[in-house]
Amino acid sequence: MAFIDVSISIVSYNSKNVLKNCIESIIKTTQEMKIEIIIVDNNSEDGSSDFVKVNFPGVKLIENQENLGFGKAHNQAFKISKGKYFLILNPDTIIFPHAIQNMLTFMDSHQHVGVAGCKIYWDDQNNFLFPDLRIHSLISALFHFTPFCRYFPNSKIAKWYWKSAYQVWNANIPIKVEGVTGGIMLVRREAFISAGLFDEQFFLFFEEHDLLKRMISAGWEIYYVPDAKIQHYFQESCRKSSFDIGTVYMQSALYYYKKHFGITGYYFLKLLIKTNKIIQRLESHLRIINVSLQNKYVIEYPENGAITLHWHSQKKALKYLIEISYLPDFCDRGGMYVKEESVSLNSDILNKLPNKTGFIRIIPVYSDNSPGKVLKVIKITSH
Repeated sequence: MAFIDVSISIVSYNSKNVLKNCIESIIKTTQEMKIEIIIVDNNSEDGSSDFVKVNFPGVKLIENQENLGFGKAHNQAFKISKGKYFLILNPDTIIFPHAIQNMLTFMDSHQHVGVAGCKIYWDDQNNFLFPDLRIHSLISALFHFTPFCRYFPNSKIAKWYWKSAYQVWNANIPIKVEGVTGGIMLVRREAFISAGLFDEQFFLFFEEHDLLKRMISAGWEIYYVPDAKIQHYFQESCRKSSFDIGTVYMQSALYYYKKHFGITGYYFLKLLIKTNKIIQRLESHLRIINVSLQNKYVIEYPENGAITLHWHSQKKALKYLIEISYLPDFCDRGGMYVKEESVSLNSDILNKLPNKTGFIRIIPVYSDNSPGKVLKVIKITSH
């Protein structure tokens, strides 16, 4: 069997419009490496499989007759792969020069590391970075399934939960993290095997949380490698799904919490979901203005061009953290740092947000890199 440095697994579902740039970026940036690219097509309806066959005949292609989901499809690729490492990669990504090589070099010199992630840019200007992945727990359920962070963004527990993202965004050297996003994960082959691969009961969502949790239990560590960089066009495949994303997300969440926290975790999550629905009805009926958004501004973007955001200078602040999210809770978000009391953002950022609507918040950062109170929350929209 010929030696292969890394097997790159891409699961495609109606991803034709992004596959070309993704595959070409891999080929261009791995000229000095021995790689194999495996694409698992989950019964796409946009001609993705034929596109790959015609344009990239050297790519290994698995064509499923139905959508088997994220984890099961990657397991298929792993079972035919030959690489020393297994790179799990979303099709809506662009690999930057030396990214994969830098991740491999780090893994080669750190045998105790089972998984590595990298610096992931959200926007075309390479300003906003994805955070690390906080593995779901009973505490994190409070943030993801209730509006707690929307009402209490300056609480100690909210800041504790967000703290690891600030560490990642400031990192200049590899650092140990709780988890890395499933958009790109370099997995050591023996680590993947020891964890039992992806749990195929997850169709989509939570499968990387489950996998990483099992890897940690098996004694492996997870690292973030900042000198490896990619761009990720957030949730591109999900935008064209024929299934209900919200329903699948909840099903996966309930399965995850039952699997790892038993019947107590299952019913705890059910209670949070029910409580959140009640709060949403109350907000709608009573027209409650969220405490954390009382100073919210609404800005409409021009179709082309940029907007500039301004805020008042904060005493002792050395810089400011600008976060962007498609949710007012900011559980999923990107972040960037600026030194001035203003920032210009191109209108293309809206294309990364569902329904071209999102939220931006500004937070002062002090000399010890500690964040201050949220200064302003701004809703951005194209209409």
